[in-house]
Amino acid sequence: MEFPQFFPIGHLAPRLVGMDPIMWDPFRYKLGGRLLNAAGEEFVHRYGGEDEGRYVTTRDIISYAITKEAEAGRATPGGGVYLSFEHLGENELREAFGPVIDRLAANGIDLTRLPVEVSPIAHYHMGGVRVDEEMATRVPGLYAAGEAVGGASGANRLSGNAIPEALVFGETAGRHAARFADGKAGGAWSREAARPHLELLAANGGHGVGRRPGAATGHNTGAALGELRAELADLMWENVGVLRTGAGLSTALERIRGLVRQLEEIPVPGEGPYNLARQDWFDLRGGLMTAESVALAALRRTESRGAHQREDHPEMDPEQARNQVVRLDSDGRLACDWMHRAA
Repeated sequence: MEFPQFFPIGHLAPRLVGMDPIMWDPFRYKLGGRLLNAAGEEFVHRYGGEDEGRYVTTRDIISYAITKEAEAGRATPGGGVYLSFEHLGENELREAFGPVIDRLAANGIDLTRLPVEVSPIAHYHMGGVRVDEEMATRVPGLYAAGEAVGGASGANRLSGNAIPEALVFGETAGRHAARFADGKAGGAWSREAARPHLELLAANGGHGVGRRPGAATGHNTGAALGELRAELADLMWENVGVLRTGAGLSTALERIRGLVRQLEEIPVPGEGPYNLARQDWFDLRGGLMTAESVALAALRRTESRGAHQREDHPEMDPEQARNQVVRLDSDGRLACDWMHRAA
């Protein structure tokens, strides 16, 4: 779970309406779009990449390079770097971009005259659910596929692998799930074990955790959820983002657990049609568990490998060339273990 992949050149500025923020990748590689810092200098080669006209550097190195340039005070006004196609003519751009040129113009972007600002954004996850060769999880009858599965891409993913991964794993998961379900009337389950989860799902203005005095109620629930979500986003970007340290990860882990406790004080929004606030409560609950999983695994991996970059442990450690497994302990807390090496 410590291996989220950052897309290095997500669109940052000017404002882009109705277009994909990761649209720049194919055009950069096809046309030789130049990455420049605020001083107009190409810089990826300073961080182990080969970028001057070649554009073969992996995403993790480019994300690292952009982040380090910003850290060194060489960021653009928006906080990223420039992606420039100014060395190309309009005909060449239109031949490659086609009608996209007109959509960019509608956004006030003329690539022949001005660069755009780009920055790393969270994009993909190499971690995920642990499955066997049939895509079966540890929960009988539950199968997982595609990006939801951890381990297939190791510590880094090559661009273009996500769709084949989804198709191949999806076919495998579907085939074995159908075989599992064939002729089954339904699995055994324990009503008592399910009781707290069913009560939480059925909650109307409260839940089974028990709220302390001063808990959010009524009209301010949505605002409280929004504040927690915004704090979580900032916390993850600053401490569990492209560049990490043990101190930052420890700070994040402690605060994430504090946010979990704060969420438990906020009542599950009540019933009603199209209750998006209720959905937000459960989304945030899942997001906090995911964030804690990422921070916990990243803190334990004291090396730099693939998309996991520790400033305080910049080298790879051969002893850590294996996966970690995050699981719920018997007391409901997250625990993390190293997988044994293959024989």
